[in-house]
Amino acid sequence: MAEARGTSVAVAGAMQKSLLARLSSIAAFILFGATAAQAATLTLAWDANPEPVSGYILYWGSQSGQYTQSLDVGKTTSRSLNGLANNTPYYFIVRAYNSAGMLSAPSIEVSRRVGVPYATAADISGDLKTDLTVFRPANGTWYSWFSGSTTTWATQWGNGSDIPVAGDYDGDLRTDLAVFRPANGTWYFRYAKGTSSGIQWGNGLDKPVAGDYDGDGKTDVAVFRPTNGTWYVRNSSNGASVGTAWGNSADTPVPADYDGDGKTDIAVFRPGNGTWYVMYSNTGRSVGVQWGNAADVPVPGDYDGDGKADIAVFRPSNGTWYIVLSSTGASTGKQWGNASDIPVPGDYDGDGRTDVAVFRPSNGTWYITYSSGGQGGFQWGNGQDIPIKK
Repeated sequence: MAEARGTSVAVAGAMQKSLLARLSSIAAFILFGATAAQAATLTLAWDANPEPVSGYILYWGSQSGQYTQSLDVGKTTSRSLNGLANNTPYYFIVRAYNSAGMLSAPSIEVSRRVGVPYATAADISGDLKTDLTVFRPANGTWYSWFSGSTTTWATQWGNGSDIPVAGDYDGDLRTDLAVFRPANGTWYFRYAKGTSSGIQWGNGLDKPVAGDYDGDGKTDVAVFRPTNGTWYVRNSSNGASVGTAWGNSADTPVPADYDGDGKTDIAVFRPGNGTWYVMYSNTGRSVGVQWGNAADVPVPGDYDGDGKADIAVFRPSNGTWYIVLSSTGASTGKQWGNASDIPVPGDYDGDGRTDVAVFRPSNGTWYITYSSGGQGGFQWGNGQDIPIKK
């Protein structure tokens, strides 16, 4: 594995604090005849610069940091781009200019794979917000409290020896109930629409690492095998199986979309040296970033809302979250939780950013600090439950 440190795009100039590009929506596909050629529309919006400007220029390309196209959008703070290639990742920045034609420094880079639905982690109800959900091994039942409502829901699926592996396996933007059964290496799915299925993939020593590795908007079945440090992925798009050697028996798998191309990247956290080793799906490039120590719990997530997973750890010894923001490379720390808490990051307020949250087994309470502002505490579950965060 490469052990080079990763780099990030610096943000500077007049727009540094004020300009936050945010992907707001995706339009429907347009089909052209029997060839099924497709084009997509993406709408972006950003905060107005506080200093007087004459307009903004939007830049984009299909590789991070490489912007092959640009458009002067005038003094508007949103723009829809048409004719983008479906199933292709794009990376965007915005720069302001004044009456003399001088350009500001670039905004943060944001990314999106267009034409592919993006489900929210642990979103059982389908409202694009993470729901409070636990799996109770004692009776094999899932209990959910839908975010922002008084609605609760319970379904029996699995048994006491199963590992919960919730995800959007059918691409309908709702999290499906799923378990991995080590006893027979089988995954059992109960889809949000009510049907069920199962597939044998892995063995009793494997660690399930479900994710969207092929970028089709559906969660793929995958395992990390510590005995040989290999990832075995079954792509939902075509049923093909892929094996990739990455990591060793002491590593913790931390799959996430670190490069913002809409595909889950293979990655591990190595407690022995506190280093994250990431293989980017977009370019095949690999990086190693030292962040954390052996006692930390890795908690990757998109905390800054730029479309890329940030490297982050929760430190039980002081209840602090340490995050490296992919948008700027800056690091931040937030005290939230204690040594007995289980970190459960998710987008509980639906603003596109991962919220810092913990589940406290001692009282079955979820404590959430929202990225949009405010905090909340919700009693849901008990000390034997497994909180769902994917």
